Amino acid sequence: MRILFAAPDRDLLECYKIILESDFGETVTAFDGAQVSSLLSSEEFDLVILDRDIPRIGYKKLIERVHERKTPVIVLTDEIIRVSRLTESPLPNAYISYPFSPDMMRDVIKDVLGKASSGERMMVGRHEINVPGFRITGGPRLTAKEIDVLHSLLTGAPVTTGDGACISALNAKLAGVGSEMTIKYRQKKGFELVTRDE
Repeated sequence: MRILFAAPDRDLLECYKIILESDFGETVTAFDGAQVSSLLSSEEFDLVILDRDIPRIGYKKLIERVHERKTPVIVLTDEIIRVSRLTESPLPNAYISYPFSPDMMRDVIKDVLGKASSGERMMVGRHEINVPGFRITGGPRLTAKEIDVLHSLLTGAPVTTGDGACISALNAKLAGVGSEMTIKYRQKKGFELVTRDE
């Protein structure tokens, strides 16, 4: 396993390089977008972790490059993840908000890599969710968290109001592909996946 970890904070890079190498294998670091771009041109990686505030080349251009290689990408951000962030393009496979712990980063990495290698498919109405591709087939990309919310809804597991941004983004994405399904909150039942006319 090879990870590319890019952030402008060199102390953070060194600290997490040690942690990531002990858990996942070789970790290559970069502190600006030009280094990331150069590494993506010359080397192969199984995962890219990218700070949203990476200098010299914007993180969105770098996400596009990573997606072209069909490599999962996680973005580190100091923002609360809102609907606008989940519906932007290009969309990473996951976000991690500062401050985060090593355990939180490990969990997100394992989740993203597990989904990327799963081969799993889910159906939401007549639309297929391509889990390893992190997208609605023929439609927009999804984050790992959005896939988890859909999985919970399909299996009857509880979905909390803390997942509100994911629910709103999923409703927008489902409507955008013409899905007959939507997520609604029902008194005493919680969130459910229902047809639009229910």
